[in-house]
Amino acid sequence: MDKTKGIVFGILSAFIYGFTPILGKLTFLEGSNTISLAFYRNLLSLPFIYLLLKYKKVDIRIDKVQGKKLAFLAALGPTLTALCLYGSYAYISVGMATTIHYIYPVLVAAASIIIFKEKISIEKLFALFLSTAGVALFFEGDFNIIGVASAFLSGIVFATHMLYIDKSGLNTMYPFKISFYLSLFSSAYLLAAGVLSGNLVFAITPKGWILTILVAFFVSFLANTFVPISIKYTGPTVTSIVGLFEPITSIIMGILFLREPITTKSVLACILILVGVFIVAITKEKKTDN
Repeated sequence: MDKTKGIVFGILSAFIYGFTPILGKLTFLEGSNTISLAFYRNLLSLPFIYLLLKYKKVDIRIDKVQGKKLAFLAALGPTLTALCLYGSYAYISVGMATTIHYIYPVLVAAASIIIFKEKISIEKLFALFLSTAGVALFFEGDFNIIGVASAFLSGIVFATHMLYIDKSGLNTMYPFKISFYLSLFSSAYLLAAGVLSGNLVFAITPKGWILTILVAFFVSFLANTFVPISIKYTGPTVTSIVGLFEPITSIIMGILFLREPITTKSVLACILILVGVFIVAITKEKKTDN
């Protein structure tokens, strides 16, 4: 039951991560930019999270050790990953950026085996291979070295983010409490970056603000909370594999809202990813597995 719960939350987070880049890129047309979107995404999520914590009567106090861990974690996922991934959109397509970003499941599995000496079942490795092959089919040819490097770095940072949640012990903390402090610390980092670089903008259209609030709610409030829940119940490797459901969401949203064509390659890619996720779902856990 716990594994099922973890997989469900992992897929939900992937679904959200899959359709919000479209909203994020639309804000750029309404006066926003990379740093501004990342900053407002975190800042505007704070009221949602705070009200929920109050409603649940969760003590939001943390000690110094937890504070240091959360401050470091906030510098990874909500800050650096967002900046690198959103920044890559200015140079390459969302589809290509997402494809490159999804090197992170491979990095998570490799780090688990090489650095943390964990045993990963053949089934999981096979599922990872199939899903990664599926994602690779989404690769497009609009190569730009800055965009590719930025998207690749976002994958490295997010892999570190997922592993740190698991290895630091933060996955035992109430999930929305984690999200609250990640958004709080990340807002501070991005505010400083925006002011120092002169890239923080306020002249965003009403439509842009609405889109930004939606991104804040879905990503910083929901998806960023679902990830530690999934890691808690399934571990970082399984969470990263089911997270490959995100490109499927992007394809479906592109077909439904952008009227993008259905190709044989995209159908095959989705099938490979779904088979990989299915293998992970039906594989029985061993005590030495993630």
